[in-house]
Amino acid sequence: MVKTKVKSKQVIRKGKKKWFRVVTPTYLNSVEIGEVTAYEPAELPGRTTCIPVKEISGSMRDSSSKIKLRIVKVQGETCQTEPLEIFVQNSQIQRIERRSKSRIITIVDGVTKDKENIRIKAYILLQNKVVRSVQTELQKIARNYIEAYIKNRELKDVFAITTPKTISNSLKTQLKTIYPVSVITWKIKRM
Repeated sequence: MVKTKVKSKQVIRKGKKKWFRVVTPTYLNSVEIGEVTAYEPAELPGRTTCIPVKEISGSMRDSSSKIKLRIVKVQGETCQTEPLEIFVQNSQIQRIERRSKSRIITIVDGVTKDKENIRIKAYILLQNKVVRSVQTELQKIARNYIEAYIKNRELKDVFAITTPKTISNSLKTQLKTIYPVSVITWKIKRM
């Protein structure tokens, strides 16, 4: 028997790929964060990139936090982005959690002033084991504060680089009256 050869489909080359600069939004200081390649600018919208927050802020304190950005539009050879998520890396959470005896995870979904859905995940760490009623009260206060924070701000204010620190410090002072805690704003995500 004679074996027949199957011809493979040839890939049509579109030409040479081009480099496009990726820039953060103006409320994140319009920092150039890198370059991406594509055959045409129409291929770029929708692509995501994840970078350390320290590249935007310039502070080494932000090296354990990351920001996820999505390309929205292309103007010439520059890609404009919008933030999707700011989060603290899991390794950093585990490192801080080792010393604590109890933890409370509070997840709050809310709508900003400009009608964008946001989810904020806060991680409350306690130095000692506490009774359930104290945990419930701490979680209730944290939930109310985060809901009010989201409701009174626009999307660009929620995704500011200082937001996780602001929420953490404010919550820590409010919860101190009930029980001393450590607060980490683990994740701010656009829904």
